[in-house]
Amino acid sequence: MNKSLFLLSAILLAGIFACQHPVDKALLNGSWKGAQWLVEGQPGDIDATVAAFTFRPDGTYDYVYNGTPESGTYQLQNDQLFTTPSGGVKMMVKVQKLTQDSLVFNMNRGGQSETLTLLRQ
Repeated sequence: MNKSLFLLSAILLAGIFACQHPVDKALLNGSWKGAQWLVEGQPGDIDATVAAFTFRPDGTYDYVYNGTPESGTYQLQNDQLFTTPSGGVKMMVKVQKLTQDSLVFNMNRGGQSETLTLLRQ
């Protein structure tokens, strides 16, 4: 019985960790500009083109939204990106996709699913 329980636990843990895809930090570095912002899978009234990120190899970032700047530090853990603005609170988004030219964030703001697609500049 104990061996079966151990084996089942090991399989479940392996499955949980297999669902997380590590993000290549080297691909994240650089400047990104918003291209599309979906709310609940549909185009919303948020203009993605006024959002821009710059990620640096030293773990710092800059973010500008509609002319309002933010700077801070970031960390990657598997497919989760944690940003902490200077003097602010740590936030997390899921990196759904990261390629040489595109970056897609899955976010949850106030219980509402949002997807932000950015393109490398």
